[in-house]
Amino acid sequence: MSSATSEQQADQATQSQTCAVTVTYGSRLALVEQVVQGALACGAGHVVVVDNGTASAVATGLSALPAQFGAERVSVVRLPENMGSAGGFRAGVEAAAARPETGHIWLLDDDNLPVPDALTVLAKIWRLMGARPDVALVSFRPDKRTYQKLITRDKPNSLLPNSFFGFSVQSPWQKQTVAHWRQEGLACWSMDMAGYGGLWFHKDGLQKTGLPDARFYLYFDDYDFTLRMTEGGGQIWLCQHSTLTDLEPSWTEGKAILHPWLQPGNGLIRPYFSIRNRIILEKRAVHSRAIYRLNRTLFLLIKVFCATPRSVGYHLRHPVRMFRRWQLIRKAIRDGEAERFDNSLAHPASVRPPAG
Repeated sequence: MSSATSEQQADQATQSQTCAVTVTYGSRLALVEQVVQGALACGAGHVVVVDNGTASAVATGLSALPAQFGAERVSVVRLPENMGSAGGFRAGVEAAAARPETGHIWLLDDDNLPVPDALTVLAKIWRLMGARPDVALVSFRPDKRTYQKLITRDKPNSLLPNSFFGFSVQSPWQKQTVAHWRQEGLACWSMDMAGYGGLWFHKDGLQKTGLPDARFYLYFDDYDFTLRMTEGGGQIWLCQHSTLTDLEPSWTEGKAILHPWLQPGNGLIRPYFSIRNRIILEKRAVHSRAIYRLNRTLFLLIKVFCATPRSVGYHLRHPVRMFRRWQLIRKAIRDGEAERFDNSLAHPASVRPPAG
């Protein structure tokens, strides 16, 4: 048997031992079906679908997926209520890791559609890097700005000292390097943290990293999870040639008069958890309270209040509405800085919170 054939067989075995995990909520069955089909077409041996507290009609459709694709290829974990991305992916990772056949776990948002060779590329890169269980890889999502900046500008995806949402007046002097890996026409960039969507890691790494922290509930729980990987001595690499297509745009994308935190259409849950959880993460890198407060003030003034030329005028025309939004931001900042995991906002009876 030639070495090329042996390597190809090793890669195929890695793919077949990969268990994809996706978490869904609301009414997104059509998206989930595409993601499941895409993961299986890539060569994944199994897919775990986490039903994050959907309504009964949607749950019925999700429960039919094993029959649709084969019970040996798809399983569904039903949660009694929406536990956010943190609780959902925690349940999914736990279920995937419990399968004796699982080697790697591939996390996919319910709108992350893999291109046909996305998993083949990951398996090959992992082998070329030495097939080490402490090496995690991430599929490239062209619509994700942090990943674009990493590849095109070598901008690290990491925590800057004393920063607020990545903003720091010290950044011109805070030199952070990005390691590059290139071999056989494939290219990767090092990362300190990454999103769930596209994250591919060996299940043995969970012994040191642990499971996603359900206290985060929603947003930046993935960064906490992956920071624990790299802080524990592991590596994470963004792989340009393993691609996922985002079937839906992020709530933070698009043009609007107001910053996404201030847009009433984004509700209360998204801004609150996004702000609170990012602040909890960034506390790890705060060494000067004075510089941190300066960065916080400048970010809120420049990036949020004056996000667009028309933002200030909108505040003047709608003072009560804007006051309420800023009160929400104030609460999120206070809870984040106190590391207060108060998730009561996520459970009003009339609201079904998103999974990610």
